[in-house]
Amino acid sequence: MNGAVQKGLTIIELMIIVAVIGIIVSVAVPAYQDYMVREEVQEAVSLADPARAALGIACSQGKLSGADNESLGLSPANAWSGDFTRSVAAEGRSASEGLVTITLASIGGVIEDGQRIVYTGACEAGSMRWTMAGDVLPKYRPKI
Repeated sequence: MNGAVQKGLTIIELMIIVAVIGIIVSVAVPAYQDYMVREEVQEAVSLADPARAALGIACSQGKLSGADNESLGLSPANAWSGDFTRSVAAEGRSASEGLVTITLASIGGVIEDGQRIVYTGACEAGSMRWTMAGDVLPKYRPKI
């Protein structure tokens, strides 16, 4: 009998390792891509924060109706552009409702140029309660 000891991995063991790595990658890559799109959408949401704050102030002062970027002291809608943002428009629809419409640029092949996120604010007792809608898939929208 030869007293040789096996060293290394067999072909079956290598195939199992490759299969496990393939499964992990097939789950991790799409999750990472979704994460990156959500991060890029967050740029637009951050740019819209001053518009939401301005509508909140207009609400507390009773000046929400008819408000727009100019009357709120904000830059024009198309001046709010970033790498993934085309515009941010604020609008006081009535004394009790305001909108902030964010128009996005193309992101990661899943968000097309011109898609929007729309914040609707309800003026309640001097503060705004926000909800979100738009044509961006919910999985890519930020949390309110």
